[in-house]
Amino acid sequence: MKYIKAIDLWTHGDAVLSGQIKLQRGQWVRCGSQLSRFVGVKNKCLWVAHWQGSTQHTRQRFRDLCEAF
Repeated sequence: MKYIKAIDLWTHGDAVLSGQIKLQRGQWVRCGSQLSRFVGVKNKCLWVAHWQGSTQHTRQRFRDLCEAF
């Protein structure tokens, strides 16, 4: 599967939840104007790693969410 252009989850979140749009882990997405990384869908919730103040902290947050997922 290829990565796609970042989609806005505020607009297309329902399509991701229903499975109409399939995203792979690590895919860049937008939550409004914020660029974030997609982790997955669990219990009808979107798991996304948002900016944590630095690239290093954001990367670590993404890894932590992937482990918890």
